[in-house]
Amino acid sequence: MSRHKKWITAAAAVMALILLAVVIYVTRDLKPNTVQPVAQEEEEEVVEDFVLPAQTDPDAGKATALAAENSRYKLYVNEELGNVRIVESSSGKEWFSSPPVGSEMPSNNREFIQAPVHVRFTQGVSPSQTYPKKEKAATKMEKFDQGVRFTFDFDNEALNFGFAVEYRLTEQGFEATIPDSSIYENGRSKITTLELLPFFGAQGKQDQGAVFIPDGSGALIRFKEVHPQYFDGYSEFVYGGDHAFKKRVNQDFNDLFMRKPNVKQDAALPVYGIYRDNNQGFLAIITQGDYDVRVNATLPGMRGIDMYRSSAEFIYRNDDIIFIGKSGEIPLFQGQRVTGDRTVRYVLLTDDKANYIGMAHAYRDYLIKDRQVQPVKQEQVPLQVRLFGGVRRDEIVGTTYVDMTTFSQAQAVIDAFLEKGVKSLELTIEGWSNDGVYGNQPGHFPVEGKLGGKKELTGLASYAKERGIDLYLKANYVKPYEDSSKLKTSRDAIRGIDREVRKVPHYYISTRFSDWDHVFYLLKPERVYDKYVSHEAGQYADLGVAGVHLQYMGDMLYSDHDPKSLADRSVTADIWKKSLEDMRSKVGKTAVDYGYAYTLGLVDRIDDIPVYASDYTFEDGAVPFYQIAIHGLVPYTVSPSNLRDDPQLEFLRALEYGALPSYELTYQPTTKLARSMMEHLYSAQYSSWVDQAVTEYETFAKLKTHVKDMAIVNHEQLAEHVFRTTYEDGSYVIVNYGDTSELVGKHTLAAKDYVIALEGEQP
Repeated sequence: MSRHKKWITAAAAVMALILLAVVIYVTRDLKPNTVQPVAQEEEEEVVEDFVLPAQTDPDAGKATALAAENSRYKLYVNEELGNVRIVESSSGKEWFSSPPVGSEMPSNNREFIQAPVHVRFTQGVSPSQTYPKKEKAATKMEKFDQGVRFTFDFDNEALNFGFAVEYRLTEQGFEATIPDSSIYENGRSKITTLELLPFFGAQGKQDQGAVFIPDGSGALIRFKEVHPQYFDGYSEFVYGGDHAFKKRVNQDFNDLFMRKPNVKQDAALPVYGIYRDNNQGFLAIITQGDYDVRVNATLPGMRGIDMYRSSAEFIYRNDDIIFIGKSGEIPLFQGQRVTGDRTVRYVLLTDDKANYIGMAHAYRDYLIKDRQVQPVKQEQVPLQVRLFGGVRRDEIVGTTYVDMTTFSQAQAVIDAFLEKGVKSLELTIEGWSNDGVYGNQPGHFPVEGKLGGKKELTGLASYAKERGIDLYLKANYVKPYEDSSKLKTSRDAIRGIDREVRKVPHYYISTRFSDWDHVFYLLKPERVYDKYVSHEAGQYADLGVAGVHLQYMGDMLYSDHDPKSLADRSVTADIWKKSLEDMRSKVGKTAVDYGYAYTLGLVDRIDDIPVYASDYTFEDGAVPFYQIAIHGLVPYTVSPSNLRDDPQLEFLRALEYGALPSYELTYQPTTKLARSMMEHLYSAQYSSWVDQAVTEYETFAKLKTHVKDMAIVNHEQLAEHVFRTTYEDGSYVIVNYGDTSELVGKHTLAAKDYVIALEGEQP
C-alpha cells in the first residue's frame, strides 16, 4: 500500500473514531437530555395516483355504533378501527374522521385513510410511519360520560408501545385527546410524532371550498379540480421554529454567510380547518400541546390520494443534527419524549358559518369564553410612535456610544406631534438602558446617562402622563448580545441537544448576510424571570412609565437541553406568560411583537402583527383570520410606515385589516448610525416624517375612533383586487389594490385607493 493510501486509511479511521466518540457521548444514557443518532427520514410509501371515485361504498370503514350524544350531536364509532363520525341531530349533517372510500381504492391507502392516528417512531435508525391496523395493534374501547376512549397497543416482535385517544362531545362539536398517562414505550421503538385524526373532514378536489392554515395572518388553499403537481404541502410548527435546534431555523452550514430573502411567516395561532362553501366545515383549535405541534395541510395527489386534508401532528421527540468538521454530520433525536396531554377541539360549522370568517368568530368565542380574554379598553385611538435612544458602535479601537434620541429630545418629538393636531399618542422607547440597545441586556438598569439618566427619564414619563400619553419602555430579557457584561454564556445561555451553547447571528437586511462575528445568545427561561424580570419590574414602576414592551416574548419560543436546566417550550411559554403578568401587575401595561396566541389576554397591544402569509405556491392568498378573531379585544399595529417596502400597498393592507399605523423614529439624522448594527433605521429622522405621520393618522383615526371596540363581522372579495371589511354596526372600509378604477356599489375607487363608510353611509 502506498504512503498516500495509508494516510487516507488512517484519516478515515480517525474520523470514524471521532464519530463513534460523539455517538457514545450523546447516547451514553437515557436520562432527560439523552439523544440518539438517526439516519435521514425515508420517503413514505407511494402508490400510483388514484382519483376518488364518484360512487363510493358509504359503509366502508364507517363508524356506525352510537357511543354518546348530547343536545346537538351524536357520536358514532367504529369499534374495530377506532375512528368516529359526528352527526348533527337537527340537520343530519355528518363529519367523518375518515371520509367514505370505495372498494376500488388500493387497500393500503384505504387503511391509511381510515386510521384515526398516524404514528412515527424510531428504533435508532430512520423514523418510520405506521398506524394501528397496519401493525395489527390491539384496539380496546371504553365508554365514559359524553365520550369514548380507544386504547391502541402496538405489541409485536418489532414494536412495544401504546397510547390512547379519547373523544368527548361538546356543545360546539367534540374534542380528541391523547392523555400523556396512556403512553408507554417498553422496547427500542420510541414515538417521535402522533398525527391525530389525519383525515377528519377531508374533501375531494371536485368540491367548492378551502383548507384554512394559520400561516401569518391566515391563508387559504382553495379546492381545485385541475391543479399543479404538488410535491409538498404545508407543515409548520405552531409558534415558529425552536432556536434550540439548528435545522428548525434554517441555520444551514452549507449557507452560513448568505441567506436568501425570507418572507416565511410563523403560525401565530394553534388553529386550522376545512370547509365546503356555505355548507359545512370545522375549525380545529389545539388547546393542549400547542407548544410542540405541526399543522399539516396535505394536497391532492400526494401519496396517490386525491383529497385535501389538514391535521395536527404532535411532536414527542425533536430531531436535530450535529456537525463534524466542515461537512460531516450526525442526525440525532431526543431520548426523552416531550410530555403533556394533547387535545384538539373541533368546532363544527354549517351554512353561512362554514368559511374562514365563521372560523375566526369561533376562535374569538373560544378566546372570550375559555381563555377569559378581556377587551383592552381605549378611550382614544393613539398614533404609535417608537423612538430609538442609542446604540454602542464598535470602532477600530474601542467603542463609541451613539445617542439618537435623548429624553429631552423625546419631549420635543411629543410636542411636534401635538402641535400638528394629533389628539392621542403612544410612545415606546428602545435603547434607553445602559449602553443602549446592544448594551448590558438582559440587565436594563441603570438608565443610560448620555440620554439623560433616570432623572430625565422620570421627567419624560411625567411629561407624557400629564398629556395623556402612554410611555412604554422596550426591554430585551430574551436575546442578549455577546458583549453584554451581564452575560456568562456557559451559565446563562440555552444549549441544543448536542449540548453546545446556541448562538444566533446578526442579520443585515441590506446585504442579507448573517454576521457570525456579531452573535446573540438565548437566555435560559428560568433566569429570565428569576434573575431579571422579578428584580426589575419594580424599577419600571418607580420611573412612572405606563408600560413595558417585552421584546421577543411574543414572537420567539424555544427549549433548553442543558442537563442542568432542562426546559421544553411549554416551560418557556409559562415563564413568558408569568413575566407578562408580573409586569402588568407592577407597572400597568404590556406589549409584544407578532402576538403568539399564548400572550392574548396578557398584553395591551401587539406590534407588527402579521398581515401577510408566506405565499407558498399552493396558497391562494392571505386572509385576516387573526384580525377578525381579536379586533376589539386587543389593539394591534403594523410594521413602521417609514420603513415600508411598498408604502401604498402596506397602507391599504393596514386599513383592510383594521390595524393601527406606527412609526419608528429618531431625533438625530440616521447617518449617525453608519457602521452600527442598526442599519434597518435607514430613514427615521422624525422631522422628515411628522407631516406624513399626521396625515396617515387622521385617515386611520376616522375609522378606528368609530370601530375600535367592535368586532369584524365580515370580510369579502368584491373584485379581483377589491376587498371589503365590515364591522358590527355596518361601518366598512373598501380597498382597491388594482391598477385600474373599480365601481363598487355607489363608490368608484381609483387605482390603489380606498373608501371608509361609517354607520349609515353604505348603499
